[in-house]
Amino acid sequence: MATSERLKTIDSQINKLQIRKKKLEERRKNQITTILNRCGATKMSDAVLAGAILEAVRAISQNDHRVATWEAEGANILKPGRGKKKFV
Repeated sequence: MATSERLKTIDSQINKLQIRKKKLEERRKNQITTILNRCGATKMSDAVLAGAILEAVRAISQNDHRVATWEAEGANILKPGRGKKKFV
């Protein structure tokens, strides 16, 4: 295979991967929005929400015992068939 053909193939693969990455990032944003809506967190102030997220990040990095509880509660929200039911 000629060098220029290989470069075109590599460029094409890079482009496909960039498109896939963008789609996955968009999907993740949609998932987070869904979670925030189901939890009723969209009614919280941005500062409180940011603080809670920072607390969760700290807890995860420190292997805090609360993470297991949060994970179990979060799994309930993410179960299929939950629809638009809110948990508060």
